[in-house]
Amino acid sequence: MKTITRFSIGYLLFALYCCFFTAHAEEHISPDPVMRLGIYYPPISDNVSRADVVVSFSLWVQEQAESVGVKAADVMLFDSIEEMSEAFDSGIINIISAPPLSIALHFSRENLADGFYGIRAPGKLNSVLLLARTDKNINSIENLRGKRLIIPEHHELAEMFLDTLILKTYHVPYKKLFSSIDLLKKDKRIVLDLFFDKADVALVNEGAFELMKELNPQLNEKIKIIASYPTKSKSYAYVNKNYPFRQKIIDNYLSMAMSVRGRQFLSLYQQDLLESCSVKELDAYDELAKEHQQLLKK
Repeated sequence: MKTITRFSIGYLLFALYCCFFTAHAEEHISPDPVMRLGIYYPPISDNVSRADVVVSFSLWVQEQAESVGVKAADVMLFDSIEEMSEAFDSGIINIISAPPLSIALHFSRENLADGFYGIRAPGKLNSVLLLARTDKNINSIENLRGKRLIIPEHHELAEMFLDTLILKTYHVPYKKLFSSIDLLKKDKRIVLDLFFDKADVALVNEGAFELMKELNPQLNEKIKIIASYPTKSKSYAYVNKNYPFRQKIIDNYLSMAMSVRGRQFLSLYQQDLLESCSVKELDAYDELAKEHQQLLKK
């Protein structure tokens, strides 16, 4: 009887152990299927309101999730890139959308898988442009001292690009070189202020400048490009490499331009289509940041 009791207790303990181990193993290998997109909001605040971003992205993301068998989807807006990075590392969000330099500086490559970005048209860049008025005797970086500058707000890439140019030429930060510096949100406003002689030089993205020139050909007479930094899009999107549905999501995103809702969505953000992008593309922004840091130390 004692032998049977000991056997029964031993078997029971073994069974409980197996159940406990199996449950935890399943918990470990069974991923959370909810798709959570984190968006760094300040850089896109010039184009769309916070409410419009939430509504448009939420509807679209939910459709995308359902089409690949994901049970639910959510959108989170972040005002802090550091908080967004922490949320990505901890698994609170599994897809991110932010400017490429911000991603390069603040997100661990260990957690990033390839993603996608919106482009204006096949083969077209959306470079950061340094513009100058044609009547101010500005033909190169050497002619910028004491000029009036407009720089876009929340545009880390534009600011670092300009500061790198100024540090290489003048050996001082750009904030000490210009007679005045204005921060503006909208690219359209920046171009118009430059056109109407409220500034001598300005930074904008190429897509906005090209669109403004189509609407007002006179811009070609008043404004010229004196420097540029190549980039394909203002925002890049990457998926957490541990997210189990990442490839399905990426494949589905890339085909979204074929649908009517997809076209409407891209039009809202002034994009023509989506293209895939690799984590390797962030290396160029690493190089810019590295060069900038070296110049600051000189």
